[in-house]
Amino acid sequence: MAPPPSAGPTVGALRRRVVRLATPICAALVVGALAQLVIAALLGHMGDDALYVRSLFIPVTFLVLAVQEGLDVSTQVGFARLHGSRGRGEGADAEDGGGAGAGEDGGAAVVPTSATAALLGRFVAAGAAVLGGVALLVVLAAPALADVLSVPAPLVAEFVAFARWTVVASVLSVPTAVAAAALRGWARTGASATVALLVAGLQVLVVWLVGLVGGFGVLAVPVAITGSTLVGAAVAWALLVRARLLPRPGHVPGLRRVLALRHHPAPQRVAAWWRRVLRALPAGSWTTPAPPPPPPPPLPPSSATTTAPTPATARPGRPGAAASVPPAAPDIAEPSTSDAPSEGVVVERVDVRGLLLGVGLPVGLSYLLLTVTNLVMVWVLGPSGTDVVAGFGGAATVQTLVIVPAIGLAAAVSIVMNQQWGAGELRLLPRTLRAGTVVVAGVYVVVGALVLLTAPFVAGRLSADPDVATQAALYLRVVGPSYAGVGLVLFLLTLLEQLGYGRVAVTLNVLYHAVSLGVGGVLARAGGGPAALYATIAVTNVVGLVVMLPVAVRLVRRRATAEPVEQAGSAVEVAS
Repeated sequence: MAPPPSAGPTVGALRRRVVRLATPICAALVVGALAQLVIAALLGHMGDDALYVRSLFIPVTFLVLAVQEGLDVSTQVGFARLHGSRGRGEGADAEDGGGAGAGEDGGAAVVPTSATAALLGRFVAAGAAVLGGVALLVVLAAPALADVLSVPAPLVAEFVAFARWTVVASVLSVPTAVAAAALRGWARTGASATVALLVAGLQVLVVWLVGLVGGFGVLAVPVAITGSTLVGAAVAWALLVRARLLPRPGHVPGLRRVLALRHHPAPQRVAAWWRRVLRALPAGSWTTPAPPPPPPPPLPPSSATTTAPTPATARPGRPGAAASVPPAAPDIAEPSTSDAPSEGVVVERVDVRGLLLGVGLPVGLSYLLLTVTNLVMVWVLGPSGTDVVAGFGGAATVQTLVIVPAIGLAAAVSIVMNQQWGAGELRLLPRTLRAGTVVVAGVYVVVGALVLLTAPFVAGRLSADPDVATQAALYLRVVGPSYAGVGLVLFLLTLLEQLGYGRVAVTLNVLYHAVSLGVGGVLARAGGGPAALYATIAVTNVVGLVVMLPVAVRLVRRRATAEPVEQAGSAVEVAS
């Protein structure tokens, strides 16, 4: 017997939708990571001082990135739920796996453009306020930060200038980042990736032209950030208009009222005064206006009855009353920009503060935790020698690229799940989790095998020093096979953060790293060396998966049984 219409999309349909959404996201993440490596290489060719100054700024960079990631994910979640709310009450599930409201625009309810524009504005304002506070703190504390980091005296001025201009430029990137995240949450992952790829490419180009060719040095980095984000913001604005998240030019709410002010007596008096000034100029001047047109001929007496009477002299339907010209119809705004939604229009109240605290804050804390764990790793490996530390640094660069599919797939699954959340289809969450987990597991089984087989070759490309290459290959050989566990654990943690379980995800993340680095660090310092630390990390990756998978399944099922209107971060109203 055929399933009822409310059965929803199959796991296969959900899996195809996740892959379709994740592909451009992963491409943008890979290109962005490669762009930062290319920028570091370009700075290295500008001299040791340029790369050294940028390296000293890395701790502040991680703080800025933590704020940006929290804002990015919060915006994505908010717009995904808003997108899903369009299908609430439609009573039909999309066959492509999105659930109600998660498919294309056709057949879905309308979200007023004024609502999406206001939501964009709130996220931009919140991000600018938080990142502006961080920037102000860095600007004021830059000289003291140089002392803490023991910057050599000849480089203090350059470091302070770089730190200040870079954080100020990062504040300018907020609108572009919010726009890209909104497009991603609206299931326009291709458009979002276009913005990200454009920004990354322009940053590399500007650093090369201004810094290396033009000789501007390390200060080319803030110039590149500013220029690329301004261009990216213009492109993002066009893409937002195309996605109907911003009003079209000429259809801005309230613009007609502003333009109507030109008929006010005061602007007319100013215009008349300006015309008199121009006429007073000498004849033949290029500023002399053309003579005014002749006045229109007087109307014949028979046409006097066509003039509109005042309300006191003419009443509709009165016998013998003069015919009146009907009053001009009021301007009707575009449906997508109306502030008063009509029938069938979705009104979504997204709790921006709740999303920033419930989703963005845990994401930022998790990002800072990764920074702390890298520093602890370097501290644990320090007594083993510089070759070991350098080898780990090279292997960590490879690992940064290895985790990209997990982040991209988690973002794609989160988009689908939050659209289902907004649509009130919470019962589809476990099915979507199952579809995404199958995809991630398949990807990382292949990734782990590739890392294991290519470890010597990849390590040899990372460093020309054979000792450093050997240490990098050791890390990849020992930890590489457990990347299947790493990918799934990172995928599940990221997904829990974006489903409102931020505190649980951060707690599990802290325990995961505390066990791996705590036990591994003790074994390494007790004489086991780096091999003992790497083996502990590999075992923890597998154990972490055994613990995380049932926890995530249980939490998602709990979310699936909750009432949609009771979820933190989004309250949905649908006009009847």
